Amino acid sequence: MISGQVLKTLMSATILSSPLSTILGNMPAALQNEMGQGSDFPQRYFYQRPQDNGTFILPLKQSFMKNARLMPGTRCMLAMLAGWAGQGAPLELTESTIAKHIGRSVRQVYRYLQDAMREGYLRYFHTKNRMGMITGIKVWLTFDLIRSVKPKTGKTRRNQGQTHRSDINKTNKYTYRKDPELEQRLEHLRSLIDH
Repeated sequence: MISGQVLKTLMSATILSSPLSTILGNMPAALQNEMGQGSDFPQRYFYQRPQDNGTFILPLKQSFMKNARLMPGTRCMLAMLAGWAGQGAPLELTESTIAKHIGRSVRQVYRYLQDAMREGYLRYFHTKNRMGMITGIKVWLTFDLIRSVKPKTGKTRRNQGQTHRSDINKTNKYTYRKDPELEQRLEHLRSLIDH
């Protein structure tokens, strides 16, 4: 087994040439653990990268992202909850579920919830069963502060099941007086077509 000091010196040239997270993410778990003991790297470098399963979060407001009064973990938690809430439905979950998804302790999630509630980004209360035991939390997000919401316009969608109304001048252009010369030519043309 290679000691942590020897491994650090071997890795120093490699670390300079490529991103550290890529190097550490591709190492075997046993080697990661060995390097993690007594190394100068933070523990978060050894966490496994989350799997991409195609989920996403709708565009967030810059004022939400720039808010320095929020803890960075609170911002990540709120972004994740905004993705889960969809169109604005209240979320029924547990603090441990949030903790598992963002890689923090339940106590830290409680701090994040308090931070977000203090800033007005969410409100929540504990859900209880018939005996009064706490079973989870119900969270309502303030989407006006988190997500950019485009105002709905009166226009209909592009591919609908019925014919679109025309956006032209509503006056009928064929209501003017008839031209006798034009009528005579059209009648002559009609007689030629019929024969």
